[in-house]
Order: sequence, then C-alpha cells, then structure tokens
Amino acid sequence: KQWYQRRVRGLVLVAVLPEVGGDQKEDHSKIQLYCRDLPQEQFHCKVDLVILKSTEAYSTCEDKNSDPCCRSNRTVLASCVPLRDVVCIPEGEAVAEKWDGITEAFKREEPCRYVTGCDYRTALVLSVFLGMFGIDRFYLGYYAIGLLKFCTFGFFLLGQLVDIILIATQTVGPADGSDYYIGYYGPILNRVHMENHTYFQYGSYYYKQHGEL
Repeated sequence: KQWYQRRVRGLVLVAVLPEVGGDQKEDHSKIQLYCRDLPQEQFHCKVDLVILKSTEAYSTCEDKNSDPCCRSNRTVLASCVPLRDVVCIPEGEAVAEKWDGITEAFKREEPCRYVTGCDYRTALVLSVFLGMFGIDRFYLGYYAIGLLKFCTFGFFLLGQLVDIILIATQTVGPADGSDYYIGYYGPILNRVHMENHTYFQYGSYYYKQHGEL
C-alpha cells in the first residue's frame, strides 16, 4: 500500500510541474533597447544581391526584377536578424521580443558597388593609348577636361601620365559618381575608413603595454 501511494504521488508531481512552468512568461515590457541599436556582435545582416552575368557586377535599382538592389548612394537594404535569445524591440513595434535567431527584426543599409556603364579596363586602355587626345576623359564623362586635353595634346603628355595613374588606382571614376564595371574577382580597390560601427580588435602587444594581461 505504501509503495502504491508513493507511485501515485510521483505521477501527480510529474503531471503538475509542467503546467506550473508553462504559465511562467518572461516580461520584456521594461526593455527599451531597439534592435537597430544592438551591438555589432549581437546580430547579423544578409544581402542577396543579384550578380549580372553580362557585367559580373551587382544589379542596380535601375535594372528590372532586381530586389534587393544597389542604390545610387552605394547602399542596399539588408535584412538583419538578432542572435538567438537576444531581447530587443523590432522595427515598427513598441514591445520587446525574444528572438529565435531566424526571424528578421529590422533592415539596415549595407555598402555595395553602384555601377552604370563605364568599364574599368576600357577606361585604362583609352587612357594609355588615346589619353593625349582626351578620349579617356570623354569616355568617363568629363567633357571639359577632355576638350582641354585634346587641344593641348594631353597637357603636353603630362596630363596623360597623371590620368593613367589616377585611373589605374581608381582615384578618378565616372563623372556621375558611380563605380567602374569590374569583374567580381577583378582588381577592385576598396577605401578603408572608420565609422560608428567599426570594431577594433587589439592584439596582445596593446594589452601588454597597458598592463591588462
């Protein structure tokens, strides 16, 4: 009889405990952190830009049936997902949620290459062989400078040499502010700069100098 009573009590505890735990819900109403303000290491953004086969470049918003696309300000709206168990307020909402690491919470601007029509290799070849006549500047859209080079024989060949260096280093690009058409694995030069989301990772030498090791 005692053995039977202990077994019945055990079954009752097993049946009741899950119900008690299921009624407990986490209260996130006091959290005022928006997902877009999360630190860089607490979310990840994914960009699925279409690469055009004809140019091996990202599609722009002028192309049809390309979404997402690279806009003229060299940014694309990327879908950002907070990491699992991160609590924050999603875009367009007022109450914080606990995320599963899969659902999109907000969108963020990510850099991209905006191209329109000027090919890098074409511009460089024109600058080397026809730069004294300003053809390279005409091709890039700088018509006034191209006319001056044509009238002065490339500023007496000195301007041609300068333009070859500027175009080769991609310092001078198309006049409309876009980027060159360059193959996906081509010689693309990216300018490194710092911003509010730049993450610094110091080496062991830094910590030794500051006595933090």
